[in-house]
Amino acid sequence: MRLTRRSGTLPPSEGQVQHPRGRGQGRSFPHRRADRRPVRTGNRRHDLGAVTKPFAVGRVFLFPGQGRLHGAHLREAIQRPEDRAAAREVFEVVDGLARPFGMSTNDWWDRSGAADPEDAQPLGTPQLIMFATSIALSRTLMSQHAPPDALMGCSFGEIAAFVVAGAWTLADGVRAVCELESVLDKVRGSGGMLLLHDNPDTVQGVIDTLRLPRVVISCRTGPYQTVISGPFEDLDMTASAARDLGIPTTRLPMVRCLSHHPEAAESADRYRARLTSIAQAPFRIPVYSPCAGRWYTADDDLRRRLADNLRLPLDITSALHALARHGASCFVECGYGGGLAQAAADTVQTTCVHNPLRPARHDRK
Repeated sequence: MRLTRRSGTLPPSEGQVQHPRGRGQGRSFPHRRADRRPVRTGNRRHDLGAVTKPFAVGRVFLFPGQGRLHGAHLREAIQRPEDRAAAREVFEVVDGLARPFGMSTNDWWDRSGAADPEDAQPLGTPQLIMFATSIALSRTLMSQHAPPDALMGCSFGEIAAFVVAGAWTLADGVRAVCELESVLDKVRGSGGMLLLHDNPDTVQGVIDTLRLPRVVISCRTGPYQTVISGPFEDLDMTASAARDLGIPTTRLPMVRCLSHHPEAAESADRYRARLTSIAQAPFRIPVYSPCAGRWYTADDDLRRRLADNLRLPLDITSALHALARHGASCFVECGYGGGLAQAAADTVQTTCVHNPLRPARHDRK
């Protein structure tokens, strides 16, 4: 597995989400372009002009949230035997640290393929697999190349980002994963998340027309990728209306509760209370937050910031633009899903986008 810096530019036609613009029959919905006015995500608006450039950014590691365990097995993606042995050791250590919580990766390393999150899995298993994969993959890349200039974790992915940045230990990261699953298990079934391949303005128009006050835009991922959160029955209504408009949708099966949703505030407080034993060290690598819309500093309580992800929306699009404004020229997704690599290609049309676990689709030159 080799990571190389690419040259050239990305043609505008590549990496763009091809979106059907047709309308459905019957019910009428507003269908506005995202670039006609500033887009509000949830109750916040990102101000890119307020971000101060603290250093020159070149290569950025991206850590995905809980989307899908979809892609090549990490073991198959790593070529050098010594790197494969080191990655296996990460999984063994993670399993040992998770055992007191009654969780594990369920011997995932020795399986022939990635686990399907829609299959019945023990509590915490898919999340520990995603976390261990992000840690092992980032360590493999850093053993072959210089460390990245910056990191960005998205929601659950911030746990891995904090560990790679040196702010938390691996044991702290495992605790954060297990405690999160314990908290969310209490509200499992309260709702979920749905990805709509359209801009936030159009998606909000659909929600408003259906009069679904408990459905909120939880994540703006790209020019035509918007994630919503709400009760399952409301998501089903939204998906049906989206199909009438010709808007593709994808359910995020690993999320079975309200997330990035104001009604998750109580869960956020419980989660923060469970992380009190985690100490915080200085960052060795800077971390950008798509939830706070800025760089983390030494004054941030990362335990509180991580818990805030449960109740606050994400604006990945604005975060990618901010990183590009700071000079980011290469984005590497360290984990499963491929959504962040695709978002980077679609949003900033960078000259270097790489996902080692899904190279055929997401590598861009």
